[in-house]
Amino acid sequence: MLKKILISIFSLIVLSVGALFVYNNVRHKPVYGIIVLDKDEKKITDALSTQKKDIEKSIVLNGKWVEQSKTLVLKATDAQKVLPFNGFQKVSGSKDNYKFDAIKQISENEATLFSKDQPPLINDEADKTFSSKVYEHATLGETTAYVKSVFILPDHQYNEFTASPISLGILKVKTDASKALINYNKLEIKQLYNESRA
Repeated sequence: MLKKILISIFSLIVLSVGALFVYNNVRHKPVYGIIVLDKDEKKITDALSTQKKDIEKSIVLNGKWVEQSKTLVLKATDAQKVLPFNGFQKVSGSKDNYKFDAIKQISENEATLFSKDQPPLINDEADKTFSSKVYEHATLGETTAYVKSVFILPDHQYNEFTASPISLGILKVKTDASKALINYNKLEIKQLYNESRA
C-alpha cells in the first residue's frame, strides 16, 4: 500500500513539473501591434476614435488594393510613416523557424516589393505592368494570410497605378493585442503583430 502511495506522489510530481514546463514554453506571449484594413476609411477612424483610450499611438493611411493578388500598394512617403511602428518585417529562416526583423529604411525613388515570392512584374487592375528593382522577402506585420504583397511606389508613380482604394490603420495598443482585437471585428482585415521588434 505504501509503495502505491509513493508511486502516486512521484507521478503527480512528474506530471506537475511537465505541465509547468509545457506552460512556460508554449504559453501565449503578448504582442501590442494591430494592423487593420478596410475599404471604408471612416470605419477605421471610428474604431480608433472609440478605442483611443486603449491606443498608445496610431496612424491611418490610404493606399490601393489589388484583390486578385492581395497586394497593398502604398506611395513611398506613406510607407515611410509605417516604419516607426515596425510594420514591415523582413523574413528570414525556414518554415519551422521564421525570424522577423523590422525594416528601418525604404527607398523613396525606386519601386519596392515586399513579398514571399518575387514576381517579375506587377499588374494593376487596368492590366498595366509595373516592375520593381528592389525586392525583400518581407511582410506587413508578421503574416501573408491577408496581404500577400506590399508594393511601394515613388510618389510620382503612385497615381499611375489603377486599383481600388483601401485604408490601412496601424496601432500600438496598451494591452495585449489578442484581447484588444475584438474591438475591431467590424473591419475587413485585422491582424496582430509584434510591433516592438528592432
